[in-house]
Amino acid sequence: MLTDDESMSTNYDINTDDVIQALIAEAKADPDVIGLVLIGSRAIGAVTPESDYDAIFVVTDEALARYEQTQTIPARGATITPLINTKDIWNESPSNLQVEKVESWFLPTYAETRMLYDPTGETARLIDALRQMPTDQAQAAVTNGYGAYLNGMFRSLKSWRWGNELGGRMEAAQTADYLLNALFALERQWRPYSSRLIFHLDQLEPQGWQSGELRTILLDLISTGDPNRQQILGRRVTALLRERGFGHMEDEWNGRIEQALSWVFASTL
Repeated sequence: MLTDDESMSTNYDINTDDVIQALIAEAKADPDVIGLVLIGSRAIGAVTPESDYDAIFVVTDEALARYEQTQTIPARGATITPLINTKDIWNESPSNLQVEKVESWFLPTYAETRMLYDPTGETARLIDALRQMPTDQAQAAVTNGYGAYLNGMFRSLKSWRWGNELGGRMEAAQTADYLLNALFALERQWRPYSSRLIFHLDQLEPQGWQSGELRTILLDLISTGDPNRQQILGRRVTALLRERGFGHMEDEWNGRIEQALSWVFASTL
C-alpha cells in the first residue's frame, strides 16, 4: 500500500502545464472574466494520476446574470487539445463568492486555491475572505466541536472503565472528528475534508503539536481508542482550550472530566 505522499507528484509545475496555460489564455481573452482560480489538488501541487482540473472563472455579476438570462454559458476549456473533462470548471461572480452564499460543505475548498489570473486584485480579496471563518462562526464551531469532544471522550473512557471495548473504541473514533472541528476553528479555519487532512495538519502545529504528531494521534483514536493515550490527549486538549478562553466548558462538568482523566486503566496493548 502506498503511503500518504508516495503516489503524489512533487514535481508538478503549473507553468509547464499546457492545460493551465490554455485556461489562463482563455481568461485573459474574455472581457467578462475578472479572475481565474485553481482549486483542488493541483492548486497545492499534490497531483496524482487521477487529478483532474478544478477551476473557477470569476466573471462580473452582470456577465453571470446575462449568461443565466440568455442561457448561453461560455464553453470553458474549449481551446484545449486534446479535449479534457471540464465538468469541474465553471463560472462564479463576486456576489456569489460570499461566505453566506457558499454551501457550507464546499467552504473547505477555498483553503486550497491558487490565483491564476487576477488583473485588479478583486478576485484575491474575494477568495481571501472565504479562506477563514467569520469570528462568530469560529466561536460557535469551537464551542460545538469541543463540547462534543468532551462528551465523547468521557463516554469512551467510561465504556473502557466498565469493560465495554466496543463502546470505548467507537466513542473514541467519533471524537477524532469533533476534535478536528474544534482545533481548526480555533485558528478560524474550515475543517478540511478528511481526504485532505494530510495537507493541512501542519497548520495546527503552532498550538503545540509536533510535526506528524496529530496524524499519529488521529490514527490511534480511530484504530485503537486506547484509554491511556486518550487521557494524555485529553489533558493536552483541555489545557489548550482553557488557554484559549474555553475553560468554562470543562468547568461545567463539575470535576467529572478531571476525574475521568485520572482513572487507572490496564494497558490495552
